[in-house]
Amino acid sequence: MLEYKRIKITSQNEIIELTSFLNDIIKVDEKFKSYNFGIVRFYGITKDSSNDEVANNIKLFSDFSLLLKFINNMEQIFEIEILIDKTLENIKRYSDEVDSYSNNEICIEYFDGGFWEITSKDHSLITFINEKYFQSEII
Repeated sequence: MLEYKRIKITSQNEIIELTSFLNDIIKVDEKFKSYNFGIVRFYGITKDSSNDEVANNIKLFSDFSLLLKFINNMEQIFEIEILIDKTLENIKRYSDEVDSYSNNEICIEYFDGGFWEITSKDHSLITFINEKYFQSEII
């Protein structure tokens, strides 16, 4: 049995959905609020001039509210990968996506094809998201 579970969700509005997913994570378990968050991949448009910085560098957050503030600065997302884990060293770019899933508690990805994939070791999170979002499927 896999230690993580993954769900795919069809997207309608990526910025609103990302904020909603992050809030859902905290609803499922408050402990995640104290975890580390990292944007390890980003292709998109921000409201300010931080596009190149976030596209070329990992953006780390140890505060959930700072991550939400940064996301509110996004205009459009083409692709994004956010890793969430208790251990800061685990948040990095991996060459194999399976390593992202295995080494982090949660991985949130958006693909330009118009869908999200959320992978988590917390199976109750995946169940919660599957029940909340109609256009979702566990993969």
